[in-house]
Amino acid sequence: MTRLMECPLSQNARTFGDHPAIICNNQITTYRQFEDEVCSVVKRIKDFGVKPSERVALIGPNTLEYIIALFALWRQGVVACLLSTRLPEEGVRSCLQNISCVRTLAPEEISVPAVPARTLGKIHVPGNEQNDSPLYAFDQEMTIMFTSGSSGEPKAAVHTFGNHYYSAKGSNEHLAVGPTDRWLLSLPLYHVGGLGVVFRAFLAGAAVVICESKDIIEAILEDHATHISLVPAQLYRLLETVEGVEALKKLKVILLGGSVAVESLLRRAVSHHLAVYVTYGLTEMSSQVATSRCLRREDFLPQARILNDREVRIAPDGEVMVRGKTLFKGYVSGKWIDPSVDQNGWFSTGDLGRLHADGTLSITGRKDQMFISGGENIQPEEIERCLCQMESITQAVVVPVAHAEFGCRPVAFVSSTDGARITRAEILDHLRHHLPKFKIPDPIYHWPKDVQEIGIKVDRRYLAQLAGQNTTDLISVN
Repeated sequence: MTRLMECPLSQNARTFGDHPAIICNNQITTYRQFEDEVCSVVKRIKDFGVKPSERVALIGPNTLEYIIALFALWRQGVVACLLSTRLPEEGVRSCLQNISCVRTLAPEEISVPAVPARTLGKIHVPGNEQNDSPLYAFDQEMTIMFTSGSSGEPKAAVHTFGNHYYSAKGSNEHLAVGPTDRWLLSLPLYHVGGLGVVFRAFLAGAAVVICESKDIIEAILEDHATHISLVPAQLYRLLETVEGVEALKKLKVILLGGSVAVESLLRRAVSHHLAVYVTYGLTEMSSQVATSRCLRREDFLPQARILNDREVRIAPDGEVMVRGKTLFKGYVSGKWIDPSVDQNGWFSTGDLGRLHADGTLSITGRKDQMFISGGENIQPEEIERCLCQMESITQAVVVPVAHAEFGCRPVAFVSSTDGARITRAEILDHLRHHLPKFKIPDPIYHWPKDVQEIGIKVDRRYLAQLAGQNTTDLISVN
């Protein structure tokens, strides 16, 4: 029998009707107001002839209107296909064709490319149209989100209401959040980490703070945020200023994920007594899989507790395997969905990790980034962690470059703290104390100014191409 649940938004409109649901540009939208707005947009979507189970692409920045549109689509049983605003026209066209999506919903100021789709017009339509309290089936398809594509072409992952619900529930059981809290939305909603903020907040009756026209520091201080989700690059930038550090000190929870946080960054955060929790997750598991305790001075290789409703095992080759109620339905190709799991329901993450005696998990690297040099296996993340143990190095990426004798050799890119001078001799002396000779990078380059990102992760393929070209634009550490 299909399990049903009333929309958390409707529940909160009754229980916490006058509480803030969304805070944006110094304007507060209460749960009751938010519910009314969603009902009015549901009517507009029906008027456009959109049927349940249809796929509608949603393109736009983080706004109140975007979240209203999400819930309105879900109330109509529509699958919301969340597209990045960074995609070029050809990228949008390719994504829409890949998932057989023929309708789009976007603000008027966003140009939708010439694809076989119809723009439904403005997202936000004021009104007060009431409807019955909506029920969601736990197996109801709700979103299609695209993976970052860090090791290949982006894949379209479809999630159910149950996936998002259990993801938020497990997170809230580990990181306390309640009706008086405010979670700052500092990640894009087309990213699973951003969408997770909305589900966690609404499941707890808390508010979502959108920093549409503010920077993160202003939003924390002016809108009294209590929780925030950050990627390491965001945390690094905030720690660079006194104002940023003081703002972060006001938060109850700083959830850090998206990519591996280097030891030097964690040391800086802990030295300021910040409430940092490191998390490991992936799009296919609807965000978090495991999350650490609040970091302390000894937690520079954080071990994370497996959250409720998730299972983790380590394959014989060290790969992290996952399953559970948060595991996505599968990858979309046209109208078909590929579950992409083995016969026992385990999904291969491509990450390498260890399960410790106390049941906690630590991630050691990516399986697809390992390469062989002179017959020896090299895991780039091991070298990167070693480099980032140096106080002056804030970020490091190691990539393979073709070598006539050894097949491949490691090349390192390093970023140092502002004003810090670090020499190649100092780096090599440090590495020789921790790594065998074959793992020590040959060229060591300063971080390129034009380094690109895929989603919220560094584009390793771009750095590998740059190193392979041996371009004069690269500046060696001497």
